[in-house]
Amino acid sequence: MAEFEKDTKKDFDLEVVHVNFKESLRENGDVDLKFYLQAYSELARFFRLCGTVFYFVAKDLEGKIDVITRLGQKDGHSYNTVGAMVLHELNSAQRPGTMALLRLHRALELILEFMDRLSKSSDGQKTSGIAADVYSRTMAKHDTWLVQKLAGVAMYTLPTRKVLLDTMCKQDYEYSLMLVQQVINAGKPVYDSIHAEYARHGIH
Repeated sequence: MAEFEKDTKKDFDLEVVHVNFKESLRENGDVDLKFYLQAYSELARFFRLCGTVFYFVAKDLEGKIDVITRLGQKDGHSYNTVGAMVLHELNSAQRPGTMALLRLHRALELILEFMDRLSKSSDGQKTSGIAADVYSRTMAKHDTWLVQKLAGVAMYTLPTRKVLLDTMCKQDYEYSLMLVQQVINAGKPVYDSIHAEYARHGIH
């Protein structure tokens, strides 16, 4: 079991994730893509900070974020919310933004469930086992055999809950644990909103 370097303090900011997920959910239930992508960019940075074994995860997420960001720069009106984007691309032969968001949406299911299990675990529990179990029930069904194997190797390197949060997070350990729950509370309604939008149009 490889452990993170304990003398290297990372600066993953759970507050950035929490605030932007909270801001992304509009009163009408739609999701503001600007805030959503800002939250997700910080989540992708977490995987990049985890080291080379998680590079492929970070690269994949960042690539999908870039696709939607570029589309928004070209047509801000059609790509300002999830609902507007889906409606704009619905009758198109290709749906670059919708399909990029679908990948992010699937990964968010894994991230939120992992965080939920993390919050309910003990300080000394290995997060590798939690990650493997959550992955097998979420993202694995959408990934190729090769990606599943790469993910398995990457997850094996994950340390205990306390080491993970102490090493990765900008905030102190106790505050990080509180923020994990706040991210779950803010992220779940966002996930549910996007899931409902995609289900409404038969996108899966």
